[in-house]
Amino acid sequence: MAEQNDAELVRAAARGDKNAYGTLYDRHAPLIRAICYDHTKHLADAQDLAQDVFLRAYERLGDLRQAERFGPWIVTMARLRCREWRRQKSRERRRHAGLHVSEVAKGLPDAADSEVLRKTVAQLPEKERLALHVFYLRGNSTPDSCRLVGLSRSGFYRALDRARKRLRKLMAIELEDI
Repeated sequence: MAEQNDAELVRAAARGDKNAYGTLYDRHAPLIRAICYDHTKHLADAQDLAQDVFLRAYERLGDLRQAERFGPWIVTMARLRCREWRRQKSRERRRHAGLHVSEVAKGLPDAADSEVLRKTVAQLPEKERLALHVFYLRGNSTPDSCRLVGLSRSGFYRALDRARKRLRKLMAIELEDI
């Protein structure tokens, strides 16, 4: 059986096929969690936000005019939800400014190198981080990556090239400090 494309899955999910939406979730969840982690720097918050994004997307499937644009649509939805989350956190911090509650970031305990990489990637501009996530984390083809990020082919390659160069430079600095 041939793998269904996003448009077919969106139409099936809109008709009530929960398995189709499950397939969409499996296909796009790693990227959405990565986007959420970029904004929160906290794994549990990122997972919660990603779940919220997928729930909102499911509720609004009927609003999606072009089913084949599900990937870019949910990426945009995730970015907007993360901005909303940051504004909420900022308001809460101002409201509780006298409490000085420190949050301990929870990362992966066994991999110092991956923690350095994660912190270094977090320093990149948003479009560059997104290009890295789409291309390397998801392993998307270049046309799919361009479509998800919303850039032309040359614009995507420029963002990816800048991200790799900046990442190399920042990693060298980070590893010298260790």
